[in-house]
Amino acid sequence: MFGTTIWIFRIANWLNWIGAVLFTLLLAALLLASEHFYPAITQAFEVRGQEAVRAVWTWLVSVCAIVVPAAICIHVIFTRLIALLRDAAIGQAFSEQNARRLKAVGWALLGVNILDLIFGQISVWASAASGEYFGWTFSLTGWFAVLLLFLLAKVFREGAAMREDLEGTV
Repeated sequence: MFGTTIWIFRIANWLNWIGAVLFTLLLAALLLASEHFYPAITQAFEVRGQEAVRAVWTWLVSVCAIVVPAAICIHVIFTRLIALLRDAAIGQAFSEQNARRLKAVGWALLGVNILDLIFGQISVWASAASGEYFGWTFSLTGWFAVLLLFLLAKVFREGAAMREDLEGTV
């Protein structure tokens, strides 16, 4: 079971980087060939007026710019979870190193949540300026997950200390 999950996380991590590269290429295309994309944006989103087109343009560029930091955070999450699963497979789940890994996953997820807030604010501004709805909904789930990960890191740290104490008494 651990092997299959590890492979799924590896594939997901590769897809994460492939998506990040594609979005980075899109960002480069948007910035380098902006004269080509402005009319396409006007037509695709049916927005009128320079301010509306600029709002949609800003939204597109911002979304592409947010992708790389998000991909880095997601990479940290996947690689730490893979390492944690490897340790769990050999019966070494409660260790100081895994506590640090869980804490790193918590910080990375916090980064993803902050990027989501930035994306949401940009979407609200673009929606107001263009009249188009750029979907975004605030969710507390990710924020609770961050707290849970920090709590689990503490539990793992305590479990590692108890394990060391137990090994010392035997």
